Amino acid sequence: MKRNLLVNLFVLFALILSACAPQATPTPAPETQAPAEEITLGLVLSTLNNPFFVTLRDGAQKAADEAGVELIVVDAQDDSAKMIAGIEDLISKKVSALLINPTDADAVVPAIQKANEAGIPVFTVDRGANGGTVVSHIASDNVAGGKMAAEFLCQAIGGKGNVVELQGIAGTSAARDRGQGFNEYMSANCKDAKIVAQQTANFNRDEGLKVFENILQAQPEIAAVFAHNDEMILGAIQAAEAAGRTGIIFVGFDAIDDAVQAVKDGKLAATVAQQPALMGQLAVETAVKHLKGESVDSFIPVALSLVTAESLGVTPPQPAEEITLGLVLSTLNNPFFVTLRDGAQKAADAAGVKLIVVDAQDDSAKMIAGIEDLISKKVSALLINPTDADAVVPAIQKANEAGIPVFTVDRGANGGTVVSHIASDNVAGGKMAAEFLCQAIGGKGNVVELQGIAGTSAARDRGQGFNEYMSTNCKDAKIVAQQTANFNRDEGLKVFENILQAQPEIAAVFAHNDEMILGAIQAAEAAGRTGIIFVGFDAIDDAVQAVKDGKLAATVAQQPALMGQLAVETAIKYLNGESVEAYIPVELSLVTK
Repeated sequence: MKRNLLVNLFVLFALILSACAPQATPTPAPETQAPAEEITLGLVLSTLNNPFFVTLRDGAQKAADEAGVELIVVDAQDDSAKMIAGIEDLISKKVSALLINPTDADAVVPAIQKANEAGIPVFTVDRGANGGTVVSHIASDNVAGGKMAAEFLCQAIGGKGNVVELQGIAGTSAARDRGQGFNEYMSANCKDAKIVAQQTANFNRDEGLKVFENILQAQPEIAAVFAHNDEMILGAIQAAEAAGRTGIIFVGFDAIDDAVQAVKDGKLAATVAQQPALMGQLAVETAVKHLKGESVDSFIPVALSLVTAESLGVTPPQPAEEITLGLVLSTLNNPFFVTLRDGAQKAADAAGVKLIVVDAQDDSAKMIAGIEDLISKKVSALLINPTDADAVVPAIQKANEAGIPVFTVDRGANGGTVVSHIASDNVAGGKMAAEFLCQAIGGKGNVVELQGIAGTSAARDRGQGFNEYMSTNCKDAKIVAQQTANFNRDEGLKVFENILQAQPEIAAVFAHNDEMILGAIQAAEAAGRTGIIFVGFDAIDDAVQAVKDGKLAATVAQQPALMGQLAVETAIKYLNGESVEAYIPVELSLVTK
């Protein structure tokens, strides 16, 4: 009995303790939040060959990354067929939504309709479509942008003058709307201005250059140019610079980096600034909102602004007087003169002056025509490298009569008024070549002289220096042949082939330039004639290599790049009222192994 009572008391006590003890809280299982339906967006761009659309893509990609959605980008390369194929591929991949920047507003419609049938929502970006169901269009107001450009342009030209419009790709909403806004403003508010040319350049810089080159030839007076994008306007600026046409107001659209820099440099008056990165961002954000069931507007506008030197807070360079130099070269088929031209161009760029280059192709008639054309363009000064020292004189005299100062480069002229002659001392160079040659042959042996173009000062002076030295200081050597090869490699080869047949013993050859001596070396190698000393003049790259290879003993080194540089710098000094020397010498040296 007592035992049962004790057991019962123990059980009761245990129950009491259990009831008084704190209760344990169960640890809930971690909640697994199901991700929102995975979103994949397809972005189909007209082209990624335009910096504007690269920036748009980057803005879209950044927004997609931040939203945690996948973005597949297709580049249609300005080809409607590729765009349609890209859209159809994305439909087959069952993307959640399509963001389309149409190449052609009509051509894209069937592809949009296929997306509609597949239940894939479509959004257009920057450019619209002319059919199909589109949820939202995210873009600048291109009509307003065209009017903004027209208003600026009209004010810049004082409301009158000839105007050119470079149009974008036909069929795109951007080209249509920008053109509409521009023309509506011009016809209503700039009635004394005349649009003399409207041509398509397909939003492309190279096409802008080529199209505007043709317009420049057809239109002698142009006050301003508006292009539907910056790529085309930048090409037009290049064309105008190359043609020496100044005083034209250029207005673009997009405010890409190159265009903003051109505004800073004073080459581009203004560009309408879109915000492509924001456009791409808004396109992605709008699509994501729609897919999550939120309402979105049918048009999402992206603000525009006008970029000018004033808005950038910069003062573009304003030369006191714009200088345009005409450089007329005997030929650009000779590396020497290519290097001379490049030196002149570099100096012109550094000085902020325009340089128009004419290649006379070793033809005096073409040289005269080129000079007369530059006179008609009223260049500030002429830098002439004569094909013929006598034939060029009447053209120089015409420049004198027109009040255009003339400078000769590398080769002189036998008449007309020339301010300065910039050249090597070719007489001294001829003597330098003769001295080396004489020592190389031990003062005796048969020598051949290949002469340059008859009538050029270079041929005359190099020959004079060479023959003066040889007759005075190398009397036991005999010059057995003196023939013209016109500074040409092929002629040097042919002329020396004939000389080799007529002269069984030849110790050395001097040519008035490297092109001829290199031709002579080829002829000797083909004939198996060895032991001949070859000496050239100019130190062009091929000749220097021939010296290294042991085929050419020496060449007199001129400095054509420095010659071109000094010609430009001397002309600018003179035009700025500074005094210059009548002869600007360029140092010579001898290149040997």
